[in-house]
Amino acid sequence: MAPISTELATLRALTFRISSTPTAQLPQHVPAIAASLTNCRTLLSTAQASGSKTASEASVAAHKYRTLLSTLLQDRSIQGRWAAIVLIKSTIEIGGWETLHKSLPWVRGLLGILTKPDPPTSKKLCIITLVRIFILTREYPTLIREITTPSLPTFVQTCLQITSSPAVPVGLLQIVLESFNQLLPRHPTIFRSYLKQLNQLLGHTMAPTPSSRLGREQISGPRYQITSPVSDAARELYTQLSYSAPKGMSGEEWQASFKKSVDSVHRVADRVLRAVVEDWKSSRNESQLTNSATVDDEVQELEDTIMGLSPWSGIFAGGERLVNLLKLITIHLECATAGPINLNVGTIFDLSMRLLSVTVPYTSTNKDLQNYIRFNNQVSKEERENLWLILPKLHVAVVEVLLALSCRINDTNACTDGIVLDQLAVVFSAEKTIPEVRTACYLAIAQILERSGTTLPKSSIDPLATLIRSCCDDILPVEKLNAPSKQTPQQDKTNGKQKQASMNADSFLNSSNEYQNPAANLAGLQEAAYALVTVLITNIPHHLSDSLRTRLDRTAILSGHKKALVSSVLNPPPSKKFGKPVSSILPLLARTNFNDQEVEALIKPRMPVIRLGKQSADDEDVELEDEEDEEEEEEPQDEEEEEEEEHEKFVGHELDSLLETANEAGRHSTNNVDVAMMEITERPAALTGPIPSFNTSRFDAEASAGNKRSQEGIAPPSPVKRPRIDQSEAVAPTQVALNTQTVSSDVGDSTSVEAVVVPATMPQSSIAPAAVEQEIVKSDDDDEDVVPLVFGQDTDEESD
Repeated sequence: MAPISTELATLRALTFRISSTPTAQLPQHVPAIAASLTNCRTLLSTAQASGSKTASEASVAAHKYRTLLSTLLQDRSIQGRWAAIVLIKSTIEIGGWETLHKSLPWVRGLLGILTKPDPPTSKKLCIITLVRIFILTREYPTLIREITTPSLPTFVQTCLQITSSPAVPVGLLQIVLESFNQLLPRHPTIFRSYLKQLNQLLGHTMAPTPSSRLGREQISGPRYQITSPVSDAARELYTQLSYSAPKGMSGEEWQASFKKSVDSVHRVADRVLRAVVEDWKSSRNESQLTNSATVDDEVQELEDTIMGLSPWSGIFAGGERLVNLLKLITIHLECATAGPINLNVGTIFDLSMRLLSVTVPYTSTNKDLQNYIRFNNQVSKEERENLWLILPKLHVAVVEVLLALSCRINDTNACTDGIVLDQLAVVFSAEKTIPEVRTACYLAIAQILERSGTTLPKSSIDPLATLIRSCCDDILPVEKLNAPSKQTPQQDKTNGKQKQASMNADSFLNSSNEYQNPAANLAGLQEAAYALVTVLITNIPHHLSDSLRTRLDRTAILSGHKKALVSSVLNPPPSKKFGKPVSSILPLLARTNFNDQEVEALIKPRMPVIRLGKQSADDEDVELEDEEDEEEEEEPQDEEEEEEEEHEKFVGHELDSLLETANEAGRHSTNNVDVAMMEITERPAALTGPIPSFNTSRFDAEASAGNKRSQEGIAPPSPVKRPRIDQSEAVAPTQVALNTQTVSSDVGDSTSVEAVVVPATMPQSSIAPAAVEQEIVKSDDDDEDVVPLVFGQDTDEESD
């Protein structure tokens, strides 16, 4: 009960603050009151039972608050009504169904404010609040029947009356169009009876031509002050009119609207592009639209019979109409539809190829990129030069259409990517000095290469060399040389005197080199360039020449772009030398992004063993037993191979030790020769000094390598490989020099064995016992440790 009591006290305090504050001062208090309403969410959004005293008090407080807002909504002052609108909007947001089903009096009061001469800010807030109520009631069919259905037609009709006035404010017109965009897809049947009025409104707002030379008397209907957000909202509403079509006819209505937009673009292009002779021919069966006016007349269109748009006059107004219509086609491709539609992709590519084929005249060293524009001699030079000014914006709009089409149909237009790339390369070469064109080309080419870059042939990538270099230049700063230019003296032909050309004295003040990036202030251009660099390295590394790949890697390193660096590491350039890897930039990536987890995972991958499926404990035990059996079967074979190899390599050492032990045993004792290895096995603590007889680390490495040891450094070189020694063969005499070694027993006795050089000549029968004594003690683990053999006098008391 504690939270309800707290909310009850808060709501009572807010009610008292609203009622005690003068109406003229309410707008200053409304922000604080609206922020405090969030502390009363539970109280306003739940129904209070009539059983307890606290519930009854909460119900009374909520009713008093709502009644106060209804009274304030009917206030005579503008400040009171404005405060009521804001507080109603805040209450609706936190009140839920409990507040919505009691909001019908508020809806009627808000609709009444739209007809009053309130300021545009109050009407905008009123429209926003009503749209929010209509959207929230969408989840409750009962509330739709009680609130939305009776009130929405009045709302639409009132808004259309507001927009019919030529003096409507731009902000209010934008709010009306955006509210229709929100409501029409949700309530299409209600808007069906207002389609005619909506088409008239959209005809004056979705494709404006502010540069038109026509006067007010030549334009029928209202002439609005249209901004870019208003035209964007109008174009979006035009594409959604198909929702209001009869049942099952929305797809056909959308296709008809789309076809009208494409036809209007062709019709306007016939007039705007008349300064050049186009090589384009329509791929459609329909006859190409032609201009019936003479060439001497002004470029204009006084009547639009296709979409009912407002008239225009002038080359610049025609360019604005073309750009707006292309934006309308883009929104057609981007917005959702009421159902599945049939899209004729050929009409879009036909239109784009026509508009992209006309570029600004330029000269290029590459004959494939050279454009040949034929001029229409009947058109003046001024009109032709004005056409060169509007072409870049027109091409940017065409590229946006292609981007929208690519996003809508994904991989289905991969067959045309090569054609689009060639056309974009030509446009870029002609208009690469304009940042908007570069940005659009970077985005379009990045999307095409990301989708089908690995499948494109090298002939489609070669024309992009200029674009790739320009992309790198847009990322890296350019060195600016401020050295003053030297002017040569010019000779005056009239009097034969020489006069010095004018020079800029300020150029001498700062002669240091500076680095400037012209694209530093264009965030969109640099983002598009970064994205293109990453896509180039990732998708077409096999088609890039050495110079282009070096330039891309240099750009990625100097700019420190992590995605481009990672792409370069993961996609190294193909090696030109067989068997020799190409140098990687991984150290530079690790240095610049040492705290990044992705780079850490790339440098130090930690991949655990992944087992497929679930394994029970019994299955694991069976697998362990099978592995142990396999190890036991392999152990005898390994021991035999090691004994044979050691017998071959170190037989001379063993013979010398046997002779030395036999001589000393004959002089000092009659005991038999024993192997020191037995002492080590029985009493390992008896050794107090090192055993330099053999290098055991070398044997460990050789054993881990699969018992394949090199013969280098162990036996004297021979021209022929030494055959394996069998028991029936004799052993060749060898000479081995052993160092002096002292072996101490655990009782303190020690013997000194001095090695001498003696000829090792013994029959095969005396070698067999020594070979038998070469046993290798295998440890429990998988490593095969080879213990050196040490022969000497037995000092163990138990051997007596």
